[in-house]
Amino acid sequence: MKIKINILFIFYFIACFAFPSQGWSQKKAEIIKNKWALNPVLIDGILTDWTDSLDLYNDVTKLYYNISNDHENIYFAVKNNSEENLSKILARGMSITVNYENSKSVGQTVTFPVLDRTPGKKQVETEEPEAKEIQRRIISKIKEIKVEGFIELVDGGISLYNTYGIKAAMAFDDNNDMIQEIAIPLRLLGIEPERTELITFRIRVNGFEGSSTIQRRDMNYYDDMYGGAYGGRNGRYGRNYNGMYGGMPRENFITTKISTSTEFFIKSTLAIKQN
Repeated sequence: MKIKINILFIFYFIACFAFPSQGWSQKKAEIIKNKWALNPVLIDGILTDWTDSLDLYNDVTKLYYNISNDHENIYFAVKNNSEENLSKILARGMSITVNYENSKSVGQTVTFPVLDRTPGKKQVETEEPEAKEIQRRIISKIKEIKVEGFIELVDGGISLYNTYGIKAAMAFDDNNDMIQEIAIPLRLLGIEPERTELITFRIRVNGFEGSSTIQRRDMNYYDDMYGGAYGGRNGRYGRNYNGMYGGMPRENFITTKISTSTEFFIKSTLAIKQN
């Protein structure tokens, strides 16, 4: 399924609140086999480094994914082709938490993407931009990576071009599916290369928080800033916006599954390089 991308994505990002903090809770986890990265993975949002093109799939989050490692980093690649996920990920991010099995700590979490929600100059456009242009605008708003629980780092946002070795990138493929790649240094995770203990990973698509009243207030904020931009042209945008792509209907809104977080757990040992 191809994702239909709309200019309202960009508008809605600005109306979103900050990321909610997420707790760590152990749930049933699938055991997978980690793969050795024969070559360092280039973190660019392009899957050419993943020869299997992400052969793992989780039905709860509707994400294709894979994990690999070398002696320095753990690498994550995730592909999303769900419209509901796309709006949530771009608004609230996707979080990956890493922890040793049975550890009493909450683990280290990386959340990405984190978009710049500083209101910019309102764009007046008579025609809806092409999909590639909208994608370019979305990616241009990604400025930070959010980190939590790292001993060496202060919780909060760090630059995409940080010196800690945490890397993340997002892109859209030819089918308009969203691709994310993330690399986290083993040293920051406190994981020794070739250690054989099971590691637990939580992959979480962060949902919208708050009551229907709060979410309706957010929608009103969106309307105040951008209402009517396209409403007179074809009735699909502006104040006639019907809740697609992460927005909320203005009348009789009831919180639905689109507003909730989804997550899954996997367990794996580090892959070991074969001589």
